[in-house]
Amino acid sequence: FQAEDGIRDSVASRGLGDVYKRQGYYKREDNNLYMAFYVKPENCNGYGTAHGGMLMALADFAMASSAMKDRTSLITTVSFHSEFVAPAEKDSLLIIRATPTKVGKSLGFVEGDITVGEKVIINFGGVVKKI
Repeated sequence: FQAEDGIRDSVASRGLGDVYKRQGYYKREDNNLYMAFYVKPENCNGYGTAHGGMLMALADFAMASSAMKDRTSLITTVSFHSEFVAPAEKDSLLIIRATPTKVGKSLGFVEGDITVGEKVIINFGGVVKKI
């Protein structure tokens, strides 16, 4: 994995970017984008597990990033769906995998998951649009 700080330029980050830059790593392999993210206390809900909205934001960020041609590409989410399978405890290392299944002229279709070790935390997918 490569530190996000090392590849981010002065372009304004997109929502989760500021948090991700401090806590995340990524790599591209074959047709997959992998991101890693440590769950810190500020990412948790009252039960001490990763907040569902934060997990969805990570998934959406990975989904859009996986469909980007390069760092200057502009992508927006058209639709997003997720299924929560298990909780992720504080201090867990999340591995986010996003795989574009089809990328056309203007739309891309992506599926993925977030895991901790072998345990699936969330499955996700959706449609993104090139703008």
